[in-house]
Amino acid sequence: MKITCFLSLLFVTASTFALGQGKLEIDSKYVIDSSSTCNIKTIKSKSFKSFVANQEIDIGYNKNASVWCYFKIRNTGPVVITNSWLCFDNYHLDSLVIYEGEKVLKILGDRTSYRSAFLHTLAFPISLDRGKERIFYVKIKKQISKLDFSYHLADSNELSEKSNLMISVVSFFIGIVFLLILFNTILLLISKKKLFLFYILYSILSIIYILISTNYAKQLLFPEFLYYSEGRIYSSCFWIMALTSFLSHYLNLRKFEPVKYRIILGVYSLNLCLIVVTIIQLYLGKYDGLKLPMLLGYLNFLIGLVVILWSTILHLRINRPIAIYILLSFLPQMVWGTCVILNFFGLIPVSINTDWLVYISLYETLFFGYILTKNYIDTFQTNNKLVKEITIEKERSLQAITQVQIRERRSIANIIHDNFGSKLAYILQMIQLKNIALAEKNIKVLASDIREISHQILPKSLDEGALISSLNSQVVSLNTGLIGAKIDLFTYDFPEKIENVWIYDLYLIALEIINNALKHGNASSVILELYGYPDVYVFQFSDNGKGFDLNHISKGFGLENIEKRIKYYKGEFEINSRPGEGTVIQITIPHM
Repeated sequence: MKITCFLSLLFVTASTFALGQGKLEIDSKYVIDSSSTCNIKTIKSKSFKSFVANQEIDIGYNKNASVWCYFKIRNTGPVVITNSWLCFDNYHLDSLVIYEGEKVLKILGDRTSYRSAFLHTLAFPISLDRGKERIFYVKIKKQISKLDFSYHLADSNELSEKSNLMISVVSFFIGIVFLLILFNTILLLISKKKLFLFYILYSILSIIYILISTNYAKQLLFPEFLYYSEGRIYSSCFWIMALTSFLSHYLNLRKFEPVKYRIILGVYSLNLCLIVVTIIQLYLGKYDGLKLPMLLGYLNFLIGLVVILWSTILHLRINRPIAIYILLSFLPQMVWGTCVILNFFGLIPVSINTDWLVYISLYETLFFGYILTKNYIDTFQTNNKLVKEITIEKERSLQAITQVQIRERRSIANIIHDNFGSKLAYILQMIQLKNIALAEKNIKVLASDIREISHQILPKSLDEGALISSLNSQVVSLNTGLIGAKIDLFTYDFPEKIENVWIYDLYLIALEIINNALKHGNASSVILELYGYPDVYVFQFSDNGKGFDLNHISKGFGLENIEKRIKYYKGEFEINSRPGEGTVIQITIPHM
């Protein structure tokens, strides 16, 4: 019983409002002028319906209709009312004309050059002496988009506080987003990645849509502009398309989900066509035909949002952190957009208030800005780490080259000292003893030794590309001095001459591998096989030495140095060995 009485009290036609120490009693009614042909004189003969404060009047989308409201306001308090305002909660109405008698007191709305005193509502001040009453007629029109509204009475302090708070929030949002745009512009110039470009475009459209949707642009920036209704619709379309494009690129749908990527492209291509159609209809004044394109547009946007959400969930298997980031940032937008679209189709009775859009967009923009910044910093740190590793690797390579040069020079020095030093001393002694014939004979032997050693170090035939001939000559020479061991060389479709710079390295590498097999592997048989293929050359070295366990013994300096030299020529180095089963080394070099 108490609840019934309470509800009855709320919905009585004559409601009472306490403002300060005064009291306002208001009687409100409305009537729909379906063709917008009535004026202040003819409307008074119409039959009005009662409605109360905060009761929403909704007559639908894109109708050439007006709503006339009747307000009789009486001051029943003991003091004069001076700070009360009659407020209409939909601040996107095309026009709101307030009459007292037949005189126009106030004009507000998007289709006018006038602006309200407060950001979040279209408000008209009311002043009343005690015991007096005033009667107002208000004509409300909204031709594009949805015509709905409600009214309430409020004092100026409450309205100013809420309006200032909203201005502060929107200004803060714009400032933060501009900083993010500036920062991501710098990242775009540095990295040249399209992802930052999509984010910048999305952020700019977010600012435009928020400025229009919150009445900030009309109230504070461009009050003379008369096309905010169209601007709100088209900026929201491009804003959602920019967001979807950003997310599609971030998820890399073209690569991972090509079918869904084509669906999104198709849906938004259709939406661009619908935008062109509606612009033509607006230009021609065909407002009645706008509902169908808008319906299809909202349906397409709902499909796009669902596809993005679906793709994000599937992306959890590919890149879980990115998918979680997108879900956390995109879900509020998804909920808000879905509610707006479902409300348009009449599937749900109410949509989320526009005020929430500011907070959702701020959260979303900041979150995406954080993600992109974090990813860039992570990438920057990774690149720094790679640069350090490359620097260390270069230093190691230089050390390896230096050690090879020292080893080769030491080897040459030993050869000169052991072979040439004693022989030169002997020849000098023969000359001093006047034994010219014996000195001459030893000089000829020394010259022959110099030619042979020169050939061993680097054969002259290598300058002509004769790798097989050079290796074969060296194998014959080595076999001559071996006891209980043998080296065999086989070629299969391998060219006699190769004009590539790597033949010098391959010659030296072959000798080094043979020497390792004989000296360290104690092999009695070393087989060198050369294969020629259309795209690559393959060199295989097999021995029957003692082998080693690759899992427990590292490659060592010699093999590691060989591998680096092969990698330098874009080649591949592979080694297989087991204890007691010998070693197989395979080198693959591409044609250059």
